[in-house]
Amino acid sequence: MIFLRYCLLLSVSVLAACGGSGGGSSSPSSSVSSSSEPVSSSSSSVSTTSSSSSSTSDQSSSQSSSVSSNSSSQSSTPTQTGDAPVAGDFTYEDSVPEVSCTQVVTSISALEDAAGGAMAPGTTLCLADGQYSNLDIDIGGAGTPEQPITVAAQNPGQVTIGGEVKVEMGGSYVVLQGFIFKDGESASSNMIATRLGSGDLCSHCRITENAIIDMDVGRDSNTKWVYDYGEFTRIDHNWFAGKTTRGALLVVDRWIPDGQDPSTAQVDYTKIDHNYFGDRAPTEGKAYADSGDNEYEAVRIGLSTTHEGDSFSVVAHNYFERIDGEAEVISNKATNNSIVHNTVRDSYGSITTRHGGNATIAHNFMFGDGHPFAGGLRLIDGGHRVVNNYIEGARYKNTTHHGGIVLMGADSSPSASGYQQLEDSLIGYNTVVDSINSLNVDGGKKSKNPKDLFLVNNLIAQGIGPVLTQMGDGMPSGSEIAGNIIYGQSLADDGSSAVSGMNFVDAKLEKGNDGLWRPSDNSPNLSAVAADMGSFASVDIDMDGQARGSNTIVGADHVASGSATWFPITPDQVGPKSYTPSFSAGFVKRISLENVDFDDGGQAWSFSGSAQVSNDSDKVFSRGASAVVSGAGQLSQSVDLEANTLYTLSAFVKGPGEFGVKLANGDEFMATDDSSDFEFRSVTFNSGNNTSADIIGRMPATLSKQADIENPDFPEGTDDSDITGWETIENVGDDQGSQGLGNVGSSNNSAFGDKGSVQLGYSYPEDENSTPTLYQIIDGVLPNTEYTLSMYLLVKSTSNSTATFGAQNEAGSVTLGEKIADYDQLESSGAPESSEDGYYQASMTFNSGDNTSVRIFAQFNAESIANNPGGTEQMDSDTRKIYELRVDNFELTYEAAPSSDDEASFDGFRLVSHVGGDS
Repeated sequence: MIFLRYCLLLSVSVLAACGGSGGGSSSPSSSVSSSSEPVSSSSSSVSTTSSSSSSTSDQSSSQSSSVSSNSSSQSSTPTQTGDAPVAGDFTYEDSVPEVSCTQVVTSISALEDAAGGAMAPGTTLCLADGQYSNLDIDIGGAGTPEQPITVAAQNPGQVTIGGEVKVEMGGSYVVLQGFIFKDGESASSNMIATRLGSGDLCSHCRITENAIIDMDVGRDSNTKWVYDYGEFTRIDHNWFAGKTTRGALLVVDRWIPDGQDPSTAQVDYTKIDHNYFGDRAPTEGKAYADSGDNEYEAVRIGLSTTHEGDSFSVVAHNYFERIDGEAEVISNKATNNSIVHNTVRDSYGSITTRHGGNATIAHNFMFGDGHPFAGGLRLIDGGHRVVNNYIEGARYKNTTHHGGIVLMGADSSPSASGYQQLEDSLIGYNTVVDSINSLNVDGGKKSKNPKDLFLVNNLIAQGIGPVLTQMGDGMPSGSEIAGNIIYGQSLADDGSSAVSGMNFVDAKLEKGNDGLWRPSDNSPNLSAVAADMGSFASVDIDMDGQARGSNTIVGADHVASGSATWFPITPDQVGPKSYTPSFSAGFVKRISLENVDFDDGGQAWSFSGSAQVSNDSDKVFSRGASAVVSGAGQLSQSVDLEANTLYTLSAFVKGPGEFGVKLANGDEFMATDDSSDFEFRSVTFNSGNNTSADIIGRMPATLSKQADIENPDFPEGTDDSDITGWETIENVGDDQGSQGLGNVGSSNNSAFGDKGSVQLGYSYPEDENSTPTLYQIIDGVLPNTEYTLSMYLLVKSTSNSTATFGAQNEAGSVTLGEKIADYDQLESSGAPESSEDGYYQASMTFNSGDNTSVRIFAQFNAESIANNPGGTEQMDSDTRKIYELRVDNFELTYEAAPSSDDEASFDGFRLVSHVGGDS
């Protein structure tokens, strides 16, 4: 009922926001030709006219419906100002200038000749409808608010320009309007720049109603589509889609000469509003960006080197989808900026305050839409006000830098490109739903933790895994932490059972017709607390723009009966008002699969054998249901493919299950890995001549299983007299050297940290020919089966001590297989290395024969003590260490068919096509 009431209270023109997918999965119709062929035109065909776009468009009838949709009375202009950002002279006006041409030209050369850096105020120079190629134009002059200088398409959306494009704007009050730049390339590193040379920066200039689509495809160089050098620039109602090259799509410049104080540099006051940003592809045709890919943002404000300077720029009312280039969708690198009321869908990464303080991050709606690397907000530096943000479906799991809301740690002495201290910031009244790392309290695990924050009245629901992550050093010190209601599969990744100010309570949110999770009639008491928020302004409205009042509740949504003025944006509510551009051709295309998260049980999937949808919390990834297979079980779903196309299939998998595709011709492409928790997995394949396939999840035909070794990595019982589970052959009693068998002892060295290991060596010179040994009897061995025994070896000495390891029958009378492990040979051969202390892994295989129990062992071999032969005096510690070695992390593995006890869980299937590269 809450959601029905919410939608009914909206004006008719706003109802599209209720229940709209906003995913851009189908392109709106457009009568604008996609051809980029040049047209022949004469420079003499120039006329002067006062025609406008409303009276001369040849496509007015064919586009009437879409134009009406874009030009409706619906406006994303908030009517309240309590949380509205204030920066420069920014307004929330959702309109564009009317084009009234003072001169119309019919060729590119005539346009270039008529334009220039000293155009007269009031000039509106128009290019006639048509398709053109190769534009290199300077636009400038001393325009005024009443008499701007405009270069425009005679009818916005009816002029398409391909080939090489370069537009430079200088002077003041200069407007570029209505052009479609498509299927060409930038003629320089910046396609549109707001300066004429280094000294003539554009002031109060405007870039509006333009479309840049699939430019620079196949180019290797670094390009920016829009580079703003000026001040008071407005970039609004544009359509940006299909950028593949390195270089942020839209950049607000903060460069200053070396030695200049950033605080004295020009202030930008840039306004970026009501734009569409889509299909920002990963580099090299990949399905997903690599974690190290950088400078592929959609929007970047500033530079690392000048982040301390004020920009006072605003990014508001924009729509972002499929921004896949890197881990930052919007990157803030300057001070006093606002990122407000943007919608981000199906994109890689986060909105990030990478550098620069005093940012306002508010009323943003972020939807992961099943993207396995979707993020939320990543916060760095101080003085931020982060309120009323709605984040759903953050999925970037294998990282310490991402999550729903990430409070980043800082470098001890950050360089210009380092991480500044997150401090003195308000993070309040935000909602995070169905996300991994819902609240990451120490992102990056850097040397300085976040501190002195106001973390109040946030709502986290349906958290995947621990809600609070990176909790090793605790919550941010010196902080006001109060009123937060959080819930997920567990409280915190450090095992905490309670955290002050974090109430572990299920809010019982329900999803309504508008697609948002909101409080329901079943919700518990969600009342906010009167928390200290320092000098920050109170949060008087909620994410919908509705007044909160004194009885407000936690999270971004305060249940109210007033009209909403903020809401998730859809593509038809941004971009040009006069026409509807086409979408990009697409470089990473999502292929439709049904019920990929098993929210609808087994619908659309075929199950065989021991395969089913489970609601067991130990087997579920998200939202209470995942598919589980065991033994010979299998799940599958049929999908249509394009022939000779590269695809990447991904899923979140727990356990040793494999998944992939079986093409129509029978070829299979499968991926498998064994993990104790859900992890992202992917497999890339080419469809060849096939146009259909089955998506499959199952157990492999055989599994690599581990025999049960007691205490294999020595975390306990590693004192010299008792190594739990193991037997030793060494010196005994007080009569040193009486048996001449050397020493088996404990060590605090460890191959993988937080555990011990076993040292093998000897204490007396007369033991130099001994073989101190460690062994264990392993029961339940399968007869006539190939086994692999491995261990990690570390030689602490300067000698060439080695270890013989292997397997014998239970009595130790018959050797089934053995091998000498030489540390130097392991290192030089590239053997697997441990994460700690420089161990290398040694492996050997043997057949168990008719044995059902075996003895595994490791024994010490050493050179003679050249300078101290014989003798009964105990060697000192330094001398002993010359010859000692360490062994750790024993494993005994074998291959066998999966049984009913072997199972795997699958969730979050996703299939995309892409143009090249790896997944």
